[in-house]
Amino acid sequence: MRTISKGLVALLVSALVSPALAGITVTEYRTVALTNAFAPLSQTQYFAEERLVNVSPALAEVSTDWMGPNAGGSTNTWHFVGTSQATSTTAFDAGSYTVTAAGSFTYKLNTTAEFEDPRSSGIYSPGGAANYRGFFEIDNPANYTILAQLNERGRVRLSSFEGLVVFDRFNLGPTPMLVNLTGTVPAGHYDLLMSTSLVAPNLPNGVNHFTASGNFEDVRFTVQVPEANSLVLAISTIGSTLRRRRRCARVGY
Repeated sequence: MRTISKGLVALLVSALVSPALAGITVTEYRTVALTNAFAPLSQTQYFAEERLVNVSPALAEVSTDWMGPNAGGSTNTWHFVGTSQATSTTAFDAGSYTVTAAGSFTYKLNTTAEFEDPRSSGIYSPGGAANYRGFFEIDNPANYTILAQLNERGRVRLSSFEGLVVFDRFNLGPTPMLVNLTGTVPAGHYDLLMSTSLVAPNLPNGVNHFTASGNFEDVRFTVQVPEANSLVLAISTIGSTLRRRRRCARVGY
């Protein structure tokens, strides 16, 4: 009887320390705010970005007011004003990964009668963006939940490098979209995205007034390996087995 009990206890101890139960590894997370006008690919002007890597809590924010000319010109023909902001908190351990985040952008682009769109293969399109991106790996199936309010141009997505798209919600309209999802994901390497962004379209020559904005808020995402439930089941099973064997020993089986 003692040999059997010791064997069951050893099994429980093995379950407690098994690396299979510690199933989540967060490899990197980023909080980014970006806005740009007709910037060169070198990003030496008309380009602003704050990128915080593996920082929590994080606040990334940029605000700009630029004027510039047509390609090769010297007289200002466009005026760009933009602001982007992203906030996040990230917490994780071997069994769970939790993110809260919000982000927004807004910009305004006005042009004069002499304006000719300067963008080309070497010039960025004007735009704004705010996002959170996290990369994690899980060794075993895990449970996830996501709650979010996606306002215009808000998006949340969870996909894997193995080709699985768990969810992808994108709000193109002005009416807020509420997201409330739960589920289970298999072992794999995952990419979590919370974002809002827009690139300005090509503008006709002459006078233009283009404005854009977008945001997401109250986003909370959690993925968790059901470690606690597994341990409770293991303890309950072992306890039942011990009690059953004791009863059998008392009646002489």
